[in-house]
Amino acid sequence: MPHIDRVVFFCLLSCCGALALAATGARTAIYDSVCEDAREISSTSLGLPMPPAHWKATAERRREMWREMLGLSPLPERTPLEATVTGVLERGDYVVEKVHFQCLPGAYVIGNIYRPAKVTGKLPAVLYLCGHTKGKVNAPYQANPRWFGQHGYVALVLDPIQLGESQGLHHGTYREGRWDWQSRGYTPAGTEVWNAIRALDYLETRADVDPERMGVTGLSGGGVISWCLGAADERVKVVVPVCQSGSVEHVAVDRATDGHCDCAFWINYYRWCWPDLGALIAPRAFLIASGTEDVLWRPYGYRDVALRIRHQYAALGAAERFDLVEDLTPHGYTPKLRRAIFTWFNTHLKGDPTPVTDDVTDFVEPEENLLVFGGKLPENDQMRRIDTLLVKQADPPEVKDEAQWRTHQKAAIERLRQLTFRHVARHPSPRRREFRSDGSSGGGTSVATYVFDTSDGLTLDLRTARPAAAEWPIPTVAYAVQADAPSTFSGGGRSRPALRGQIATAGVEVRNTGVTSVGPGYLWTLRRIYPMLGHTLPERQVQDLLDGIAVVRQEAATGPVAVFGRGATAPLAIYAAILDPRVSEVILSGPPESHEDPATPEFLGILRIGDLPQNLALVYPRPITFVGSMPKAYEWTRQVYEKLGAGDRIRVVASVQQWQPR
Repeated sequence: MPHIDRVVFFCLLSCCGALALAATGARTAIYDSVCEDAREISSTSLGLPMPPAHWKATAERRREMWREMLGLSPLPERTPLEATVTGVLERGDYVVEKVHFQCLPGAYVIGNIYRPAKVTGKLPAVLYLCGHTKGKVNAPYQANPRWFGQHGYVALVLDPIQLGESQGLHHGTYREGRWDWQSRGYTPAGTEVWNAIRALDYLETRADVDPERMGVTGLSGGGVISWCLGAADERVKVVVPVCQSGSVEHVAVDRATDGHCDCAFWINYYRWCWPDLGALIAPRAFLIASGTEDVLWRPYGYRDVALRIRHQYAALGAAERFDLVEDLTPHGYTPKLRRAIFTWFNTHLKGDPTPVTDDVTDFVEPEENLLVFGGKLPENDQMRRIDTLLVKQADPPEVKDEAQWRTHQKAAIERLRQLTFRHVARHPSPRRREFRSDGSSGGGTSVATYVFDTSDGLTLDLRTARPAAAEWPIPTVAYAVQADAPSTFSGGGRSRPALRGQIATAGVEVRNTGVTSVGPGYLWTLRRIYPMLGHTLPERQVQDLLDGIAVVRQEAATGPVAVFGRGATAPLAIYAAILDPRVSEVILSGPPESHEDPATPEFLGILRIGDLPQNLALVYPRPITFVGSMPKAYEWTRQVYEKLGAGDRIRVVASVQQWQPR
């Protein structure tokens, strides 16, 4: 090897090593920013207990906010339950009824009723919610409702969706790549809560149930839905989650999201933590039961949550109606936990505080005896598509005239700011750390690097390329660097649009690009934990792009700023332009056509406001340029512009080189 080649070779090795170290540090920075965000949410959640007057005045608004985070605002229509008992098992002192009902037309909820063999009068009822095993036929999920049925309760145990005889899907982002769930504002927790609400509706229709004495409990996944239902529906008078209590900080710091399917979390638009749910359950009887060795929910999380809730109960004069019981055990029941749970229900639904001394029996009913459909499931069960049915999606808006569209435009943009982009700064305030002049290319272009801190404190790079001989201010096109771009060297690398003429470019290395790429070892976790912080990764990238635009606008050299997006970065450009009315034009190359496509970048609840073509039209009357061709879905956008007399402001150019500012 010639001497000069060795020098270059070792220089390249040194640069690569430095970049690797930078990438490692940046990956840690993103993880640290997530942990810091989660700590803020958990540490401020119910930090001060609400005085009774404030608690009462805000309760309904908070409950509606909670239902919204479950995808249940507005609540779906309560259609006929069509409840059907398909069989009865007589077991001496108790009876098992095999029952199904429909939470929505054609969407089946399946369960077993355990009740005393002899019923005189109306009994208290317990809704028992299962974790993620075989559902109602699993031995512990038989034993617990059976105890209630043998001790003077009507207990209804439900199959969770995707388990037992219930159809549907729990593992959307966990296993199936269903990132559209976040865009829909859908979580299977919402389905489970809706199923449970309809189960309460069913229990209220029974002659043997006292509707004023209903409670809920469940283990694991059933524990978290016990929290969720108790906060959503005041008909539940006793709430006892088992081994499913913790904090946002815990699931972020320990990456405990990796051990949970999607039903463990809500769409956290308002950045709540578990104490906020506890404040909605208060002052009803509430017992948290936990195992100290539970790998999924650690004591430092649930103990702090319990302390905050305890203070709220005390402030409401109901300290005796909240408690925490724990045992030295992994995820699951122990005799100590069960007896405390049974005593709690007896105390608050029967008025009998006598400590329970007996426990569940060892008997296990053969699984086939408990099947409601006898092994033949309904073929057209709408529960299979509940993720597309439950949450109300926006219809394309009607376009009448300029005044009507302007009214819709204003309302829709504000709704985007209040929901999907609630945590994107209205007035970006990045901090510029450093400027480096990186030299000039042979084509007379000056390139430079800006280092800046985003509005939420992450440090990113911005790569500019400016025609050296251009008159100031120079029209500028800002863009987000592609996630798979191997380099942004010398002005932006291959992510930079190949514009011609006197046009500058500004490439923002939004998070998870360049040196902030987290890689597959954390990306899946990151995309799943962000919604619990009120974010998605693409939403944070929109914030980064807006911050980068704010940085470049600080230069006198910068003229009107347009935004460019190609493929996955096209939605970032669209929403940056919607949120920043100073963006002069939107340039799109191969944009995705719908947020219903799981491959399209996800934004929390965006489909509740509009899909991509409808949202793009919100930039009216600013110009829109499609590069190569305009995807069919965007014909809707064109028609809006034409109806408003601005059809000439949407154009198609064969290549980005042909683009010039309007």
